[in-house]
Amino acid sequence: MTSLSTPRALDKKRAFTVSSEPRALEESRGRLRLHVSRPIKGTTVVKMNGEVDLGTAPRLWEMLDQRLHGSGTTVIVNLSELEFFGVTGIRTLERAQLLADETGTDLLVFAGECRSACRLLGLCESGTLHVL
Repeated sequence: MTSLSTPRALDKKRAFTVSSEPRALEESRGRLRLHVSRPIKGTTVVKMNGEVDLGTAPRLWEMLDQRLHGSGTTVIVNLSELEFFGVTGIRTLERAQLLADETGTDLLVFAGECRSACRLLGLCESGTLHVL
């Protein structure tokens, strides 16, 4: 008898999936759209739509890494329009905060109405993130 927890059994299970609907859902879950604006001199706003998870967090990090090298500037990360914000997102923001501290950049996080971001930011006990 084969257990469903083995990788081989999981591969067989995927091989027999007839519907293409689960694949379409997986692809749409991995999307993250990033938008950067500069409303005033010295301030950059990084706004995003979609989901921040294990698959999309590297894209968020790349965007923040590029923006956090301007000494004396402010970067605001707007999470308010996200559908999902996972633990990997918190780790990405903590890493970004360390870089901001090194470069003399102010990093501010705005969760807005994103429930998963609000919940995780509320649970984050590091105290290093500056949440608006």
